[in-house]
Amino acid sequence: MQFRFRRLCRIRWILVFIIVLVSSFFAINKWLIYTPFSSDFVELETCPACFGISLCDLFKTKDVQLSGWERFSFFNNDQFNIKNIYYGSLKNQPVIFKKMAHHSEWISFDICRQNKSCHNHVGTSLATLLPCSDHLFVSKFRQAFINSTGFDGLESEISLDTTIEINLEPIVLSALSNSDLPIPFYYGACGRVGVFSNEGSNLVSYLQYSFRFRAFLARELLISMHQLNTRNSDMIVYYGDVNLENFVYNQNERRVKIIDLEYVNIVERHLFSATNVNSDYKHSQGKQLNSNVYCRRYLPDYNVEQVCRYVLSPSNETNQREMSSDFLHSIPASINRRWNLTNIISACAQTGSTSERLVLYEQLLKILSQIV
Repeated sequence: MQFRFRRLCRIRWILVFIIVLVSSFFAINKWLIYTPFSSDFVELETCPACFGISLCDLFKTKDVQLSGWERFSFFNNDQFNIKNIYYGSLKNQPVIFKKMAHHSEWISFDICRQNKSCHNHVGTSLATLLPCSDHLFVSKFRQAFINSTGFDGLESEISLDTTIEINLEPIVLSALSNSDLPIPFYYGACGRVGVFSNEGSNLVSYLQYSFRFRAFLARELLISMHQLNTRNSDMIVYYGDVNLENFVYNQNERRVKIIDLEYVNIVERHLFSATNVNSDYKHSQGKQLNSNVYCRRYLPDYNVEQVCRYVLSPSNETNQREMSSDFLHSIPASINRRWNLTNIISACAQTGSTSERLVLYEQLLKILSQIV
């Protein structure tokens, strides 16, 4: 009896110790937790070498809230939060707060920011984003971002140079957020924190869902990626950074959206005539085409090819230099017999003919619509 009593006391003391330990941890972290306007979070003192100050007044109010474990400063390093992203809300709308680079990259940038050589390749970076553009078209993107910063004069130029050096995404979305493309909305920034609409969970989350639902998502992804080619009357967006983590499903809109637009190429549509649409081309072996190819010929099937090759194709059909997510794995035999789906996906991925791929794209949409 005495032994059982001692054992019970020991268990109680262990439980009390655990509770005290956990409580102490959160009590300490309460002082180290990020609030929206924490200096360690927005790093406002680094401006104008930041993304802007347009949202800073809101960051001081309850209209901006942080949530999730990322807001604990203890976890904010390249080991725990390498993407440097945070979740929360802006005026009760779900948003993502992005610092656009790893912690270590910001440290390296700050070390060399006083050295003019750090910005020597700014022109090259904009040329990568806009490879065929004249000064007028480039100025549209420059001005759209400058307007989003809240800075004037020289400070806005420093902010632009910093953003080009760190990550082009705020520049892209500043110009395209109101274009009705399947991409996030960019609200602006406070210091080194950009604010983007939270469009939902990425497609990695759906890899083990039913085949019919994955077929629905595959159809929506094909449509969204093709819209980057066709939807905007002024420009064509080529997206080569194909990864399931870069595609998210917006449940409210029942639409797949494309995030992480750091590595896009944007070309003016007026450079190409309608006669270019059915031109065939020999696709490259990598995800990125030489920028000269973008400028020589309109590639209306480029984004569709990326989906077929790197998302829908079975993994064993890609070569050693490529990997596919095999998002439509485990195709039911009855569906494959009826629709010949595997072969159509394979043809879409492998053909060197633009016109043939566009026909296969339409076939895939019809088949996937029948399945769902």
